Amino acid sequence: MTTNRTGDLYALTCALVCGLGNIPAKVALADITVELYNIYFFIFGFIFSNYVWFSKKDRDDIKSTDLKTLGLIFILAIIFSFALYLLMLSLKLIEPATVSFLSRFEVIITVVLAYIILREKLKFIELVGGIIALGGIFILKYKTNLTISYAATLMILSSFLFSAAEIIIKKNIHRLGTGQFLFFRNLFNIGIMFVILFVQGQSLHVPPAETMWLILAAAILLPVLGRATYMEALKRINVSRAALVTQATPLFTALFAFMILTTYPTLTEWLGGALIVGGVIIIQLFANREKKGGLEPL
Repeated sequence: MTTNRTGDLYALTCALVCGLGNIPAKVALADITVELYNIYFFIFGFIFSNYVWFSKKDRDDIKSTDLKTLGLIFILAIIFSFALYLLMLSLKLIEPATVSFLSRFEVIITVVLAYIILREKLKFIELVGGIIALGGIFILKYKTNLTISYAATLMILSSFLFSAAEIIIKKNIHRLGTGQFLFFRNLFNIGIMFVILFVQGQSLHVPPAETMWLILAAAILLPVLGRATYMEALKRINVSRAALVTQATPLFTALFAFMILTTYPTLTEWLGGALIVGGVIIIQLFANREKKGGLEPL
């Protein structure tokens, strides 16, 4: 198998794993609050992030972390915590596939923020893709019921926060080691989620064993296997190609939701989601062609 084909397979596996990961999260959220879910989700994430102690480079990065870098990671942890909090609030309200469709809008916001903050050139085709994706957002926001409309608003805010974090990371990439960042971010996330839990007037308790297994499954599938397969894809193919293949995530989410939960999006949700994904694909496919003078063969 060629390197490109192997990279495509890893990227597709990432889409499949992330699509499946949304399902146990959805089921778990039916039994507990979003605040409690996020605490245990980040506790599991922190436990998994301790793999860094097996790497000398990561150990050295963590031990040598200065206050400025620690402060930067703390700010990113705050942004990421609220981004995930809004995403999970949305997932608790509506179909997992619709949430996955809406999450694709993050790409559009990242392009806009990169233009405003990083002064990256905004191509005409990116404007076209953005307008198409906005059409999908409009449908989900104004042509559906109040619950989906509210969830769409939450997802727009969540996408903005995720995109802002991505821009900040890009501007400071030379200062952040991967293991170092994940270790401290997950540690800070636990503390932030405790604050949110108590501000909401909720008490900490251990959910039923079945719910804990669901949270564990989501934590393994999304940040662990999802990240691992995406990193393996990036070792073999370029970022644009990997991102393009992973746009299949909402389709896998819809498939697993139908198979496991026997639920599926309405025709209007499919239309809005298709426009969002279509706009993102246009940006990643044709903007890549403009930049490189031709696409990497699929």
